[in-house]
Amino acid sequence: VSFVRASHRPLHKMEITCKEANVAGNANSFDWFPAEQGLYNPKHEKDSCGVGMIADLAGAASRSIVESALLILENLDHRGARGCEVDTGDGAGILCAMPDSFMRRKFQELGVELPPQKSYAIGNVFLPRVEARRAEGKRIFESTCASIPGLRFVAWREVPVCSDCLGKTARSFEPAIEQCLVVGSGPLATDARRFEAALFVLRKKAAKAASEAADTPLYICSLSSRVINYKGMLTCPGLARYFPDLLEDDFQSHVALVHSRFSTNTFPSWRRAHPFRYICHNGEINTLRGNINAMRSREGLMQSSVLGPQLAECFPLVELDQTDSGIFDNVLEVMTLAGRSLPEAMLMMMPQAWENSRAVPDEWKDFFRFNAALMEPWDGPALICFTDGSGVGASLDRNGLRPCRYYVTKDNKIILSSECGVLPDIPAEDILQKGRLSPGKMLWADFSDGRLAHDGEIKQKLAVSQPWGSWISKESISMAALVQSQGDVPGVGRASPASQRPGVDNGQLERLRAFGYSHESLELLLLPMGRDGEEALGSMGNDAPLACLSRQPRSAFDYFYQLFAQVTNPPIDPIR
Repeated sequence: VSFVRASHRPLHKMEITCKEANVAGNANSFDWFPAEQGLYNPKHEKDSCGVGMIADLAGAASRSIVESALLILENLDHRGARGCEVDTGDGAGILCAMPDSFMRRKFQELGVELPPQKSYAIGNVFLPRVEARRAEGKRIFESTCASIPGLRFVAWREVPVCSDCLGKTARSFEPAIEQCLVVGSGPLATDARRFEAALFVLRKKAAKAASEAADTPLYICSLSSRVINYKGMLTCPGLARYFPDLLEDDFQSHVALVHSRFSTNTFPSWRRAHPFRYICHNGEINTLRGNINAMRSREGLMQSSVLGPQLAECFPLVELDQTDSGIFDNVLEVMTLAGRSLPEAMLMMMPQAWENSRAVPDEWKDFFRFNAALMEPWDGPALICFTDGSGVGASLDRNGLRPCRYYVTKDNKIILSSECGVLPDIPAEDILQKGRLSPGKMLWADFSDGRLAHDGEIKQKLAVSQPWGSWISKESISMAALVQSQGDVPGVGRASPASQRPGVDNGQLERLRAFGYSHESLELLLLPMGRDGEEALGSMGNDAPLACLSRQPRSAFDYFYQLFAQVTNPPIDPIR
């Protein structure tokens, strides 16, 4: 399938045929990717898309929020991609608050009375289409639920879909979609945080058990008492056609995030469509490999008062076969389950450029410096919208490489998107404020407050919430203090006499040669760092072969390079 944008402009994406994809034998799977080959590796799958968001700042659910969100999505169609079949899209979806009235009516038709809101959870689950495999996937989910104290599985509901609106490729990998109903009992019925944590354990354990069973793919799109998402390998206009639930009058929400996917240099997928459980994302995470390695290395030291010993059963915390956006969502979820607010967790993962800025207050720097010891930045061009049902927000990467515009209207709604005009019929006199997110900035609306908080207010509140600076001064060791304490050691601290300085005239030539150092690396790289305290800058072509292909001995450092964007970014060199 040759993929093109909605405007049908050809793209340089891999071409596959239905025969190569083996779609005829795909009854047990709803995702397909080629095996690792040549320069292609499934681990490098990324997204670049359009996002939209609308919410009632007072938290009042209405049908108009859902209808407006679907209109925003249709108007973002040009930011997604689709196949040569006009009804095969890279992906589209919506994440909204749990539509309580709608769910009560639908499960009542099945003879099930729902308990009070927030004490039950519903999620959309992708299952195999083959009946025997589907039954096995459901059995795995139910048995896993029974093993977790305080959770009780109640019922399945088959989600109505319109498969006729799918293109041939999308339909070939279409999953069976059912909704699971899980109820909290005992302490979990009244403790929302522990209920969500138990649902997290259920989702992770069920997915792990299914992965160990033959031909039983199982993907839980979301499982929460607060939010639910509908998504798939769909076009933007096709989302509402495929899911008739979204067109029901009592399907109401106070917040909705929508996403139009453009799977950059990658393959479309039902599972990898956005939104995920907390976010939708336009951009890519360039530091992903290092971020994943750091998260995996932390697992041996992690502990949680909420998850207890069940935390270890959830490893790995990141879904290694997801895209960069999905993995970001995994980590954000863990951070919030640990007790952090969504804005705090987002600022830990996507901090602004703070370290050398005189415009950043000292108490903000203390916050960022303390949390930098806990979480490294997830860097790259990114506009991320996020919600947990109790609030909604958006954040932009510190280089500002993705657009974000927003309106706040007089009827207390916020509308935010990758571009202006996604809701074209808003009279100018009804707009209370409008603006754009700047690099490293954030906005957040807590529905219990009923208003929009901007970047300075959010960060100031977090900066004074804990004695970050005091903790840093008491517990950290700076390089300056270390050097001062070792001032009498030759070569450390105060300058040593010339006769004691290491160098090529002091028996060091053989060692330098053995470790791959050259005169150029000493004079052009190391000398400026030692003399000026900064890395040397240069602009010249490098015709030396990669270290892994070179026949000459090379330094170990030559084998490691930081990855950067694979897609075109705005030309920022003149302002760097």
